[in-house]
Amino acid sequence: MPHIPPRLADRLLTWFCAPHLREDVLGDLHERYALRVKRLGETRANGRYWLDVLAYVRPEFIKRKPSEYANPAMTSMLRSYLTIAFRTLLKNKGYSAINSIGLALGIACCMAIGLYVFDEWQYDRFHANFNRIYRVVEHQKQADGMHNVAVTPGPLAPTLTNDFPEVEQTVRIGRWSGTVGYKQTVAEATEMLIVDPSFFRVFDFSLVAGNAQKALSSPNEIVISERMAERLFGPNWAQQPIIGQSIDFTKDDHFTLAGVAKNPPVRSHLQFDVLLPYKWLEKTDEWSQKWNSNSYHTYILLKPALADASADLARFEAKLSGQLKHYQSDTENTLYLQPLRDIYLRSVFDFQTDWGQRSDILYVRIFLAVGFIVLLIAIVNFINLATARASQRAREVGVRKTVGAKRSGIVIQFLGESLLMTSLAVAISLVLLQTSMPLFNDLSGKSLELPLHEPMFWLALFGLTLVVSLLTGLYPAFFLSSFRPVQVLKGTVNSLGLSVKSGRRFRQSLVVGQFSLAIALAIGSVVIYRQLAFIQDKKLGFDQSKLLYVRMKGDLRFNALRLKREVEKLPGVARVSATTSDLVDITNSSNIEWEGQQPNDAFLITNMNVDADFVSTTGMQLAAGRNFSWRIPSDTSATMGAFLINETAAKRMGWTPEQAIGKRIRFWGPLGRVVGVLKDFHFRPLRVSIEPFLFRFRPDNPYFNMLVKTAPGASSERVIAGLSVAYKKFEPVSSFQYGFVDQDLDAQYRVEQRTGRIILYFSILSIFVSCLGLFGLAAFTAEQRTKEIGVRKVLGASVASIVTLLSKDFLKLVFVAIVLACPMAWYAMNRWLQDFAYRVDIEWWMFALAGLLSVTVALLTVSFQSVKAALMNPAKSLRSE
Repeated sequence: MPHIPPRLADRLLTWFCAPHLREDVLGDLHERYALRVKRLGETRANGRYWLDVLAYVRPEFIKRKPSEYANPAMTSMLRSYLTIAFRTLLKNKGYSAINSIGLALGIACCMAIGLYVFDEWQYDRFHANFNRIYRVVEHQKQADGMHNVAVTPGPLAPTLTNDFPEVEQTVRIGRWSGTVGYKQTVAEATEMLIVDPSFFRVFDFSLVAGNAQKALSSPNEIVISERMAERLFGPNWAQQPIIGQSIDFTKDDHFTLAGVAKNPPVRSHLQFDVLLPYKWLEKTDEWSQKWNSNSYHTYILLKPALADASADLARFEAKLSGQLKHYQSDTENTLYLQPLRDIYLRSVFDFQTDWGQRSDILYVRIFLAVGFIVLLIAIVNFINLATARASQRAREVGVRKTVGAKRSGIVIQFLGESLLMTSLAVAISLVLLQTSMPLFNDLSGKSLELPLHEPMFWLALFGLTLVVSLLTGLYPAFFLSSFRPVQVLKGTVNSLGLSVKSGRRFRQSLVVGQFSLAIALAIGSVVIYRQLAFIQDKKLGFDQSKLLYVRMKGDLRFNALRLKREVEKLPGVARVSATTSDLVDITNSSNIEWEGQQPNDAFLITNMNVDADFVSTTGMQLAAGRNFSWRIPSDTSATMGAFLINETAAKRMGWTPEQAIGKRIRFWGPLGRVVGVLKDFHFRPLRVSIEPFLFRFRPDNPYFNMLVKTAPGASSERVIAGLSVAYKKFEPVSSFQYGFVDQDLDAQYRVEQRTGRIILYFSILSIFVSCLGLFGLAAFTAEQRTKEIGVRKVLGASVASIVTLLSKDFLKLVFVAIVLACPMAWYAMNRWLQDFAYRVDIEWWMFALAGLLSVTVALLTVSFQSVKAALMNPAKSLRSE
């Protein structure tokens, strides 16, 4: 009878030993036990058996997995997948290079656009109470209807704090100008604001010197920025006891320096070099206390509970709407709230009542769409090439499944290859973006840089890598892993019972899609550049070439005619005129009364104060009547003056140009007569139609600008130097500031120019990336049809016929893409052009040009591979048959 080992010891071993090792361990122990019973006897053999069982209580034998067979270690599996992925990349160098370059370009474009959008989105978000700060703005009734304006009356802010418990703080902000000085140093502030003491409690602008809680509480206190402190006190101002020093303001005022503010962040819509106290304005300007003094931006800080509840916020805004009626019973103006987050990107107000740096959410969305399109095209390339090469990977999948690989493991393997390829593309894109950042900054008008030191950047980049990896690898992974081993190894059908080439239709759809997007971008860039060329070439109704403007500052505004007589003597100066505007986007509008006016008929008319030389200086043309004259006293009379109007104004009042001459007009008090009608001219951007315009001739009123027409052939630099000397003779304190009218007019369309350049460059990139994919598909097709080409050549086919055979299928796809892209581009560009009152027509040749460019590039791309295949020696391709 055989001896049986201790059952309790076997149970113990069965309990702790790993299932896949249990059988071998028990077999070895039982054999050893049988030998020991014969040699040592049963009792000693039982003791030794227990010792042997306890000796197996080690980590490598202890049960860790519930399954009977152990899975390979995760690290070993990943190492295997990684090795296979590297071998696949090295084996197909051309395929890998095309995918890497295409993905890298797409990801680089996406990251560049992401940096731009992030920079735009971050404006004003450094304030701790960002979500609680709102600006109070106004629906304002004017003669021609309601207008949205960003300014509100001076007395409004205190009433909001008193009348609404929901308001925690208010602050008024107004614009001012002047010079500040310390001892012999005088500096002109480009950004000067008048603010309440609560400015530093509502906004997070910190003081590097002084007390932010008390600054500006007195009417004789002033706060300057760090850069202004350096201009006044020198580069070592921080080591000097400057707080409390006397600061001269313009000529007669003196302030005490109460603080030095840290320079405002670039991403702030509020920029300043000097802050003056609103209490000083109250003391010196009675107008600021009137309810019709719409000159100030009013900000409020809401209490936390209200800011977090949208329903309560809506009720508060409804109450706020009628606040003006409590203090002006006859007003029709209403108030509403603009969140701080909307000020930079979503400010559209009339009459230039919103100042400071602004952007447009529309162009942010355009840039986002363009970046997404380029990335999408790169992703489509990857999917196209991966599915096209399915026949080469199909046998690999079949062999793997035959030896026991699960579909999930194969999916993970292909996703791993996609992750490796994407990671390589991300690394290349970082190098590309870092190298091309100066070019992108020039295109976008920003000073962006890669935030390599920011953890959030790397986290976002990691997320982008994962998302792109899934998008590029998901379909190929499931497509390739679906093959049935038996059918794939026969080389005929896949799991769906179709040819391995069944992804052809899908690939063709992707090619059409990516070329449609690329061609739409190309059409968009053609339309934008055509519109910009139209703007630059359009006759504005006056001669802006070689026309300078000079800003009049300080007391020189009342002595501009003295400076004019001095400037007229300068060599190279042809004409000079004193005006209140520089002819660039004039928006100073007021009510007007005219002879024959019907009841309830009213409109706003834009106006300028000019002298008698304005028409000859600007080259404007008279449609009827005469110009102003220095020799006719009635032209400058305070009781019966003279006016010039444009054709649109005459038409609006019901007159022809000839009928308008001699008609009486009342404007700003005095009654005058129309002495001349000027032909219409563009005084605002071409986004809006020409509006009624009036010129008045009041030499005793201040002039804020001087227009200088240089003589033909004269050196602009010499004229500017002479102007500077003459200006300093009359105004030695203020800086000499000038500009060219034509350059400022072009600058009005800087956003459109920037958008056009970005779309142009990105459309070129998108077509290039699309052609990379087309190049890879053409190479693959030529490789698959090598033997067919060889047979055709043996039978007498020419090189041209073979090139046509290989190229026509791809060109068909490009033509289909053109058909699909045209309506998309037409719709998008037609919507964009609606912002312009004067615009080009979208013509057929714009679509034809973009389409021809795409077809040409695609043909060159495909023909390269087609010619290469057609020139191959047929003996080589048929040798294996």
